[in-house]
Amino acid sequence: MSRLGDGIAGLWLPNAFAFAMLARQKCTISIHDAAVLVLTSLTVNMAFGSSLEMAALYAAANLCHIAIAIHLTRRLVGKIRPEKLGARDFGLVLGTAGGIAPLVAGFAFAAVTFFLNGWPVTPTGWAWFSANALGFAIFLPAMAFATRTKLTALLDVGALARLLAICAGCIAITCLSLTSGHFLFAIAMLPLMVLTPRLSVFELALVCSATGGAAVVTAMLGYVPDLGEGIEAFRNGFQIAVAITVSTPFLVGLFVRQVMDDKQRIAETETRWNFALASAKQGVWDGNLQEGTTTYSDTWLELLGYRRGDKKLDSDLWLKLAHPDDIERIKAADQAHLDGKAPYYEVEYRMRHKSGRWIWVLDRGKAVSRDAHGHAVRVIGSITDITARKEVELRLAQSAALLADEKERLRVTLRSIGDAVICTDAMGTITFMNPLAEKLTGVDGTTALGQPLEAVYCTVDEESSHVLDLARSMASDRKSADQNNRAVLVRHDRTRCSVRQVVSPIINERGEFSGSVVVFQDFTDARALQRQLAYAATHDALTGLANRSFFIQKVTELVAKTRSDTVGHHFMFIDLDHFKQVNDTGGHAAGDALLKRVAAIIRNGFGPADLVARLGGDEFAVVLQTGSAEAAQEAARAIVTAIAALQFEWNGRTHSIGTSIGVTPIDAGCAEVDEIIARADMACYAAKAAGRGCVFVAASPKTSTEVETNSFNAAKAS
Repeated sequence: MSRLGDGIAGLWLPNAFAFAMLARQKCTISIHDAAVLVLTSLTVNMAFGSSLEMAALYAAANLCHIAIAIHLTRRLVGKIRPEKLGARDFGLVLGTAGGIAPLVAGFAFAAVTFFLNGWPVTPTGWAWFSANALGFAIFLPAMAFATRTKLTALLDVGALARLLAICAGCIAITCLSLTSGHFLFAIAMLPLMVLTPRLSVFELALVCSATGGAAVVTAMLGYVPDLGEGIEAFRNGFQIAVAITVSTPFLVGLFVRQVMDDKQRIAETETRWNFALASAKQGVWDGNLQEGTTTYSDTWLELLGYRRGDKKLDSDLWLKLAHPDDIERIKAADQAHLDGKAPYYEVEYRMRHKSGRWIWVLDRGKAVSRDAHGHAVRVIGSITDITARKEVELRLAQSAALLADEKERLRVTLRSIGDAVICTDAMGTITFMNPLAEKLTGVDGTTALGQPLEAVYCTVDEESSHVLDLARSMASDRKSADQNNRAVLVRHDRTRCSVRQVVSPIINERGEFSGSVVVFQDFTDARALQRQLAYAATHDALTGLANRSFFIQKVTELVAKTRSDTVGHHFMFIDLDHFKQVNDTGGHAAGDALLKRVAAIIRNGFGPADLVARLGGDEFAVVLQTGSAEAAQEAARAIVTAIAALQFEWNGRTHSIGTSIGVTPIDAGCAEVDEIIARADMACYAAKAAGRGCVFVAASPKTSTEVETNSFNAAKAS
């Protein structure tokens, strides 16, 4: 292109194209890239008439040029990104890739051709440099800033027509300026400079490229005065002049566009900042301490009810509006920051509103500039109206005070009542214990706080001895209250006391379980009294045996059970012989003492499962739970023998008594309880009639209704 034979081209564009492609993609050259560049350069140069030897030299020089350009660009700028490429970075790219790199590669090529062909070094190196510099100036801007979006935008008919019209106008002015005088590039540059702020960067690049191309074509066609035609036109620095003509407006336009974009970004940022401050109702103040002036934003004035012009905005306005009681505190905070003792200035105080009322503000500031001595020069800050927050804080403080009073009253109440109280949170951790709870559990309240409930208050069921898990059951069941009158408190020293406890859940306003309250009383004495009363109701006071009513109840239950499980039992009716004589001669005290001795003999004569009772006077009854008829008779005979052998002494006199026993079975076919007792009573009377000291057995109703004569006489046995 624009070359003759092996000569150097007047305009060389392939290097600019190859550099732009590599710099935008990866900004490195691989072996594959180098091979493609060398092969392409060989082909192009040989196609334009160069010999193989010169084509190889050109290919090596082109590769050297591109390699140097890529290396410098990677070091200075990095990968070219159109959206991030500014005036400074593009100027560096154009200066290194289109200036330094071709200068180095050109004179290296000139040195080689001087030794091989005798070409002069300076003209050859300058020609190489000029051709590539012009190629980069014309081609690189468009290649560097081209994107798919920008190319697509040019498909719009209106945008394309506008761009073509601008290009046509610039080309026309350039051609007229070149043909009318020698090197009138200032005139050609003028429309480009005028268009810089009105076109996008990519559009300006295309216009500059078109203008440069038009200048080259005009010169090659011989229309420029004092220049030759064709290759002869590229002399006397024509390429450099064209390169400057097209690159200078583009760089200026790129810089102008960057300045405009920066201003727009700053304006947008300021708008967003002002909007954010206004939306947040933050008034900004800016103090210049050297000049002694302070500026206030409109929001700052509005917070205090003023408008710009309502009040003289002197530097101490904020201090004049401050509450007198807060001034010393404000000055102290301000001075601490100015002296460098605090990282920033922050204080809450009251300011006088234009309406006369006081408002609370949060004032924050920071020194953004200090002189060489560390003294603050400029301070910027903002105020925020926190009156509503302060009112809420005041109400909260009042509520907290009332709550504290109420809490204290509750504590005093809980400490004063006669019940022990333990409070827990939702996790079952103790949060409160009154003194009575400390006394009953044996654990100090301070030690108990924060511990699990079961570690301090462990209760078991009185009958089953199973541990009562109060916290877990209350958290899961959510009952209104759980009362237990059979709980036993087990202390750390393993001592026990019966308690009556009520466990109530604490449910918050959201319906969530948030803890529990355990109220308990020492029920040991009351429970002992209950047991005594229950025992007295079922046992004979003199002998300690079961009384008549309890005995009949148990026999009734046994009869019902026997009818269903067919297990046999035996009923004994025991009546003492000659007891009245002891009672008459020794008195009731002697009789009572004798009855106790007899009761002990009878009780010891039977097993723990057998039921022994005193029916009244000198009458006793026994129910043998198990055993055959023979075993029952044998047990009865043993009782007769034991009582007959009893020697009872009272007031120096020995008394002897005997006993008569009637026995009847209790089996599946037995009658009611009254009939069973009557049969045993009849058998006992039969024994007395037979001479006392006897055992008579009444047969089962299903076999006979008569009293059998089967008997045993203790006197005869002895």
